[in-house]
This record gives sequence, C-alpha cells and structure tokens, in this order.
Amino acid sequence: MTENTVSEIERMVVTRVFDAPRELVWKAWTDPKYVMQWWGPKGFTAPVCQMDFRVGGKSLCCMKAPDGQEFWNACEYHEIVLH
Repeated sequence: MTENTVSEIERMVVTRVFDAPRELVWKAWTDPKYVMQWWGPKGFTAPVCQMDFRVGGKSLCCMKAPDGQEFWNACEYHEIVLH
C-alpha cells in the first residue's frame, strides 16, 4: 500500500484592495457569520463555517452548489498579519 505524504506546506496569500473600511474587510474574512454570507462562487451558499482564527487554529467551511453538492474547505492558520 502506498502512503500519501506532503513534503511541502501549501500556503495561500490573499492580496486585494477593497473600497471599504479596513476593519469591515477584516471582519468579513475572520468572522464566520460574515464569511458564510459571501464564501463561494455566485449561486453557492455556505451553510457551515467554523473558525478558530488564531495561529495554530483551524477553519472548516462548506460551499453548497445550487444542485446540492457540497465542497468542504479546511485550513490551518500559520501566520496572521494585519496590514
């Protein structure tokens, strides 16, 4: 049997400019009740979003397609930087 292993940590850096107050944009990305309002492509919903927003914390969100298919996203926070 072959064991799947990952030798590198996959990281995602998100950079975007919004015409909105910094505090509001931060909350939209860090508060699950707001993330559930926008997460996913147009037409999708986000019925589940759990976040432990701290270094070492984890996040689990579900995107639900219009046909009912669910897509789960999980991540762990390694670094959090407010710019």
